[in-house]
Amino acid sequence: MSTGFTTERIQGALTAFRRFLSSESGGTLLSGYSSTAYRQEPDFELMIEGACAAIQADGASGEPYILPTVWPDFGTVSTAALWGGKIIPACGEQRVHIHPVARVLKDLENLVCRQSFEESDFQKAVNLYQRVCERLETDEIFARTPDFQGPMNTLALLIDQTELICGLYTEPELIASVLDRVTDTLIEYFQRFREIIGPSKVIGNIWPYIVLPDGQGVGITQDYMPLLGPDLYAQFEIPRLKRIADEFGGVFIHCCGAYRQHLQTLQQANFKIWGIEVHYPCTDIAEVFNALGRKLVYVPYVAPTGAQQYPSLIEFCDYLAEQKCSGSKYWFCVSDGNDLSALRRAIREINGGECDCYNINL
Repeated sequence: MSTGFTTERIQGALTAFRRFLSSESGGTLLSGYSSTAYRQEPDFELMIEGACAAIQADGASGEPYILPTVWPDFGTVSTAALWGGKIIPACGEQRVHIHPVARVLKDLENLVCRQSFEESDFQKAVNLYQRVCERLETDEIFARTPDFQGPMNTLALLIDQTELICGLYTEPELIASVLDRVTDTLIEYFQRFREIIGPSKVIGNIWPYIVLPDGQGVGITQDYMPLLGPDLYAQFEIPRLKRIADEFGGVFIHCCGAYRQHLQTLQQANFKIWGIEVHYPCTDIAEVFNALGRKLVYVPYVAPTGAQQYPSLIEFCDYLAEQKCSGSKYWFCVSDGNDLSALRRAIREINGGECDCYNINL
């Protein structure tokens, strides 16, 4: 059963991704996937069918900067579930949730990993990937990781939020110790996932839709950043983020909130950051670019609070062009529901039309 992707097309895309991530000369890239609607589908067989159909649709689209990819998305709870807690299944518009396993800080003293790899969403992701490869009769398929929530994000799903925030001040040594244990487990499980699938086939987190070839980092969620001041983020998360970055060749940061208070900390980070998302109006792209520079890749999005002003990325390109972030690298990542032709035309106007999403200025 054909995927519609030739080996030449796949290798061409991987080469473009590697060069774009490493370049310091600026440019734009557009990755437009067809559909990932099967994500968090509770019926595993329907998830397999949806993944296969999406890959074939992507193959037929002819888009040059995408790969045949499986999204093993079982919700934001995949990392937290390793320590227990009752899973609340998705229902209608409500996504999957988890009950905290710890009610008060003292409960964290006895926190232990309760799921083996074989019992976890990581094994479920392996099974999904293998079934899709079997169904499509090829091993030229790539996989994303189950939702890679960072250490603080994961801990925030394990305990009552008020307790956690207070604990950062009242029990900093306990919180640091628990974060170290969480980080140990995250590294262990993600490393094993990569080993089973194959490091060259694991290409990033489930969000955003960028591709991180082997050796060029992992995608990780840092959505707790907006809730922390710079001192707390530097004290509790940065050392663990460094451990993960050093283990996997760097990180690409997902945060869909406001994080301008952490730009100096990120600027001074002594580990590799490949790029970061910027969600308007939560965080200003010019501020981020001026702080972090042209080495990073920036993935622009419009948050729901900015949708009235900029209904889509097409209109948002006008705003990006006005920011005059000379030498910036913008990677536009979208899926179904987007007019790729119109978006492609809008992207060409950034930086005066100098950078084309097909002919990257490298």
